[in-house]
Amino acid sequence: MKNNEAVFISTSEEMTMEFGRFIGEHAESGLFIALIGDLGTGKTHFVQGLAKGLGINDVVSSPTFTIMNFYEGEIPLKHFDFYRLDSEEDLYNIGWEEYSEGGVTVAEWADMFPGLIPERAIYIYLSNKGTTEREVKVIWGEEAPDAITKEIEKYASCH
Repeated sequence: MKNNEAVFISTSEEMTMEFGRFIGEHAESGLFIALIGDLGTGKTHFVQGLAKGLGINDVVSSPTFTIMNFYEGEIPLKHFDFYRLDSEEDLYNIGWEEYSEGGVTVAEWADMFPGLIPERAIYIYLSNKGTTEREVKVIWGEEAPDAITKEIEKYASCH
């Protein structure tokens, strides 16, 4: 499988949120985002921007203790956090199969259960590069939706 990659530096929380908003504005139902990064790298800020781009005005917070937050919108947003889970079975017990299809799905800490991530997923890696700087690396394979990956390439080349 051939992977494609786009990388840029986010210099603030606002820029990370802006990238999320940009993705949300170009998203279509079925988009799956695997979000990977240590604590404090901006995963939740990205999802807050994504929700705004999808036209969702709810307060978006990390589902660390609830495992999944659902946000109603023209395209619904399902926001999972794998951090406190012990096994894939924990996800199936809350309805992973039905919630992970349709709408836009984001899985924080996606690297904990790589077998659950569909081939169409877009992986976004966030890593600290200083007090406010984050490297944003986006990787996708052949199954990822072309329309959004072309937009990501354009975005990264301008930032």
